[in-house]
Parts: sequence; C-alpha cells; structure tokens
Amino acid sequence: MKALRGLSLATAVVTYALVVLGGVVRVSGSGLGCPDWPLCHGRLLPPLNLHAIIEYSHRTTTVLATTLMVLTAVMAWLWLRRRRDLVTGATLALGLLVVQITLGAITVKLELPPIVVLVHLANAMALLGAVSVTAVAAMTTPIRGRHDVVAMRWARAAAAGTYLLIVSGSLVVASGASGACDAWPLCGGGFSLAFDGRPSIQILHRALAGLIGLLVVISLLMVMARHRREPAVRGTVALTLAALAFQVAVGAAVVTLHLPTPLRALHLALAGAVWVGTVALAVIAARLPPVGDAIDFQRDVPAARSAREVVLDYVSLAKPRIIPLLLITALGGMMMARRGWPSTGLVVLTLLGGALAAAGAAAINCWIDRDIDRTMMRTRHRPLPDGRIAPSHALLFGIGLGLVAFLVLAFWVNVLAATLAIGGLLFYVFVYTVWLKRSTAQNIVIGGAAGAVPPLVGWAAVTNQLDLTALYLFAIIFLWTPPHFWALARARPAVPGRGGGARWWFFGIGDHKLAGSASALVTLAVRLLDRLPRALVRGDGCRPHGWIG
Repeated sequence: MKALRGLSLATAVVTYALVVLGGVVRVSGSGLGCPDWPLCHGRLLPPLNLHAIIEYSHRTTTVLATTLMVLTAVMAWLWLRRRRDLVTGATLALGLLVVQITLGAITVKLELPPIVVLVHLANAMALLGAVSVTAVAAMTTPIRGRHDVVAMRWARAAAAGTYLLIVSGSLVVASGASGACDAWPLCGGGFSLAFDGRPSIQILHRALAGLIGLLVVISLLMVMARHRREPAVRGTVALTLAALAFQVAVGAAVVTLHLPTPLRALHLALAGAVWVGTVALAVIAARLPPVGDAIDFQRDVPAARSAREVVLDYVSLAKPRIIPLLLITALGGMMMARRGWPSTGLVVLTLLGGALAAAGAAAINCWIDRDIDRTMMRTRHRPLPDGRIAPSHALLFGIGLGLVAFLVLAFWVNVLAATLAIGGLLFYVFVYTVWLKRSTAQNIVIGGAAGAVPPLVGWAAVTNQLDLTALYLFAIIFLWTPPHFWALARARPAVPGRGGGARWWFFGIGDHKLAGSASALVTLAVRLLDRLPRALVRGDGCRPHGWIG
C-alpha cells in the first residue's frame, strides 16, 4: 500500500505538470511547434526552436504520465483489487488518457480546430481529477458504515462548479474572446457592459466565475465547519481557497495587462490547483463520519429579540473597536503615497472598502472560533457562543461583507487595492485563524502580517502599484504587532473557562520573562527600521526614489 501511495502521488504531480504544460503550449501558440505526430519535424528530437521545445516537452511529459498511470492501474488491479475506490480511479484515468492522446493527435493533424482544443482541455481536467481521486484515496482510509453525506454533497458541488468554470474559460479562449474586454471586472469602466459578439462571452464567463466562486467558497467553508478539527480538511480548504483567491487576482491582471503569456499560463495552473483541491476535498469528505450536532447551523436558534439588539450583535461580530486602528494605517499609507491629502472621495471609498473587509474577516473569525470562545470567560458571552446569532447567519454575514468590500474597491478605487484587501482577509481567516492559531504559539508573530496589510491597500489606492516605501510601512506594522500583544499577555494572562481545554497561547509566548526580552528586541528592531529611510538619504539631502523619511 505504501508503494501505491507514492506511485499515485507521483502520478498526480506529473499529470498536473502535464496539464500546466498543455496550457503553456496553448497560450504560447506552440500547438504546431511540432507539426507532425508522434515525431517532431520528422525527427525524434526537436529542433532548437522555442515553440518546438515547448510542444516536445509536453509530449515527453505525456509519456512519463502515461507510464505512471499504467503502473498505478496495474498495481491497483494486482494487489488491491478489493479497494474499489482505487481500482475505479486508476482504470478511469487510463481510459481518459487514451482519449486525451487521441484528441492530441487530432488537434495536430487538423491544425488546432477550436472545438477539439476545447474538448482536449476538458478531458485533461477530467484526467487530472481521476488521478487526484486515486492519490487521495490511496492516502486515506475508507470508513465503515455511514459517512457525512452533507459534507460530501457540498464538496462535490464545489468540484462540479469548478470544472464547469474551467470549461467556460476554455470556451472563451477557443472562441477568440480572450481580448474582447480590456477592463476588469466588467467590460469598459465602472458598470459598463457589452452584450454584442465576443464581449458577451467574456461577460458571461465572468458572471459565471462570480457565482461559482461564491459557491466554492461557501461549500468549502461548510465542509470545514462540520469537520474543522480534521487537519486534512483544514489544510485542503485553506490551500484551495488561497489558490482561488490568487486565480481571481491573476485573472484580473491578465485582462488589465493585455494578456501576457506567463500570466495566462499561471491562470490555468491556478485553475487546475483549485480543481485538484475541490476533488481532493470531495474524496476526503466521503471518508468522514456524520457530525452529531449537524454543525450547529440549526442549533441554538436565537429567541425573538428587538431589532436594536440584533443589529448590535451583528455589529459586535465585526469587532468595530479594532477597525479604526486598521483604517488609520491605511490612511497613513494613502497620505504618504500622495505626499499630502488625497481626494476626499478616494479616501472615503478606500476606507469604506477597508472597513468592510476587516469587518468581514472578523465575522468569519468569530464563526470559526466559536468553539474556543465558549470555553473562555472573556469571550463566552459573544453572540455566537451565547446562541444569539445562528452560526450560518454569521458566516454569510462575513462573506457578504468581504464581497461588498471587494466590489467597492474594485469598481471605485482599483483592482490592486481590492485584491490586497481580500488577500489580507483570506490570510487572517485561513493562515492565522484556521491554521496558526490552533497549531503554534508563534501565531501572532506570523499572523500579524494580516494587520500590516492596510498600509499596502492605502498606498495601492493612490498609486495603483507597490514600491519599497509601501513594503517599508508593511514591515513597521508587522514588527510592531508582536511586542504589543506580548505586553497584553504579560498584563492579562488568560484563564481557561469550564471547558478546561482553552490553551491560550494565542498571544504567541508563554514565559513572561521571555516575552519581555522578545518585546525589547523587536521594539529595537522597529526603531532601527524607523531610521532606515533617513540612513538612505544621500549626502546632498535627496531621497532615493520611492522612499519617504
């Protein structure tokens, strides 16, 4: 079994590389780099031509992937025939491989007909899904008896939606509509739409991307809500959502930067990563037992209360006392970028979008940490652990705030600022809350990066780019955060509640003397960093480009 795990994992990795190389062949126009098949220009080795080398590399990787798939199927059939999940996945992969090779030959012989290219990519993604199923099945153990049907349905919905979205993206390329819209997220500026010819294909793809993206996010969060103590679930969800966020950002960059080939290839690679992540989660979900409390989405339904009480509870989910601290640093980034006061309208829209993103992150954080909040005196009376707000409502509230924040910043500020804000939200939720906070005492040291994002957002809002000064502002906030929280940890050590299991090393360090020493060292580093711009000033008093001291 150990040998099959290694072999199936290698097969999945090589197949992913094969799909990415296929995307490179496509976007670089190398599909006819070798005009004949299976040889290249009538020879076994390609000529020293970039397009020929790219196409030949794709074919070579195909041979390696084919060998690994055959070996995986043979091993599954000979030694693990009773594991139907392994045998089915490996056999299906072989069948799809035959179809893929046939389509590849037809594509070359008929000189890239669009419909064949479209089917070729769709089949490639199905093949990648099959080998991913086999690899994940080999590394996990099936459960006996009932499994969590609800989690499995959510995961499969995410996988199906992702596959549909990839096919729609392939349709955009095959129809020649890739460059039909030169703006993002819509065609033209602001809310301008175009429904004539090729732009309509782009608009439909982007609308589908928005809907399916929302479906994927909600589906993955639902699965994690049911099994958030499962490391495989947390890791898969976090990586998949990170890949999805980067794919959206790269997709926007592809349009706004006028279709650069490397970004187009990266866009497809990230789409493949999201597809693999959702497929892997679907396999993992089929191996999870039912959840007894039905993820408490329908439990603890709050009693009827006044509208004012409900509003105040939702406001508390957003942690409003923290938001002004983030907005001050964002405004500082804007003023330094402008070297003065930016336009009031830009300031208002940027701070509004930043506030919504921070509020959304805080609400999702409350939803994830509701099990921990129940065990601590300081947090047990928050709306979620106290049962005043249904968990599902809190999650949707947080996601909705994040989406509105992105739209406000993307439409009325710029895409870079919107991407940075949502990137900070995702980092805070998945890297800090889901991963670091529950796994290491150094969570605040690394997770503090989320709180250092607002200056980047402010800088990008004014300049639509980042430079060393913006990164310098990020570094100051990043280094300032640990000693701030360590001081709080020394002043107010946490006391576990009745649950007894609240290990409050969330402040990042347990020993008070060590906390004091670390605070002093990091504070010194911040002071040195604060002096850096002045140290870089040249003797004639002129500052290097991009630095403000």
